Amino acid sequence: MLPNPIPVAKRHWSRFRGAFMRGAGPSRTPTALRPGLPAGALHTPWRWALLLGCVAWIALVAAPPLLVAADSGYAALPHWLLHTVCHQQPERSFHWLGVPLAACHRCTGLYMGFALGVVLWPHLRGVAARLSGNPRWVALFFVPLLVDVLIGNTPASRFATGVVAAFPVALLPLLAMGELRRGANPPVTQPQPTDTQPTDKRNLS
Repeated sequence: MLPNPIPVAKRHWSRFRGAFMRGAGPSRTPTALRPGLPAGALHTPWRWALLLGCVAWIALVAAPPLLVAADSGYAALPHWLLHTVCHQQPERSFHWLGVPLAACHRCTGLYMGFALGVVLWPHLRGVAARLSGNPRWVALFFVPLLVDVLIGNTPASRFATGVVAAFPVALLPLLAMGELRRGANPPVTQPQPTDTQPTDKRNLS
């Protein structure tokens, strides 16, 4: 029976946030990534559901040109669905078939970077262990994005800095899923053999 995911997720997030605020050392590496544990610690079944959600979100971003080409009456729907999370300025968005996507250059990069992280982090276990051991490093990946916002930028730089910023963020839900999986399948503790010496009956007589 699966445990309630809400307390587990809250516990993992509190641990990660506390380590971020205080600074974390190698000793705070999550159990799922400590040396000696299986290399598939991040290969949880729920990862595929997260990846499917990423693909669906990116498909929504790319849908407007296809809907316009198909002369669909729902061509404006993706823009309406995403207008609360992106400014969607046409001059700052990629165009396909002469139609702007439903997200700007930077947001498209953020979505692509997160999806790329979901795919690649399970295969980068060593880097994931070091990054999760010091969560403040995640913030460093946002530095190029902030610099790009403050100085002159291009469509390529906006997209690239979005990818770089979102890539490490994808590790957080993968770590939380690892916690859930460990809670659902706790390790079985084997009883330790007792070292007993045989009793010499002759000494008792």
